[in-house]
Amino acid sequence: MAADPKPILVATDGSAAADHAVRYAAALAKRRGTELVVLHIVSFKKVSHWGFIDAHFKKELHQAADKILDAAEAVVKEYDVACRRLVREAETYPHMAIADALEEMKDVWVLIVGDKGEDLEARHALGSTTNGILHQLSKRSLAVPILVVPSVADVELTI
Repeated sequence: MAADPKPILVATDGSAAADHAVRYAAALAKRRGTELVVLHIVSFKKVSHWGFIDAHFKKELHQAADKILDAAEAVVKEYDVACRRLVREAETYPHMAIADALEEMKDVWVLIVGDKGEDLEARHALGSTTNGILHQLSKRSLAVPILVVPSVADVELTI
């Protein structure tokens, strides 16, 4: 194992699948002795012609992001792993912002995501954000492996 292993990045939207991915990522970070970076995307589109309405909406989304990251951090603390929070904004799709974060970080060992999230596509085998990340990694030639954690209820995944 390298003296200073690269961090693990886990993306969360606060869904049950993402919570499962955070728990798996924390266990893997503990095993590797590396930092875990927990990423949440604040995704919004302009909702009004008046800026103050958009500003209020964005503020509420950031407050929700803080709660999601607080919950993720609480899970990571159970594993006694160094944790860093990361919030990115996206006016387009969350998977684009996740790919942007990967490009900026440059030293991520693996990206961990849940298989589906809290959107309308959750009924599919692979959620739209997870699917979009896969396409962006290929399109941008990002050499970062992605680990998709299945959201299987009451099953402890092994590391």
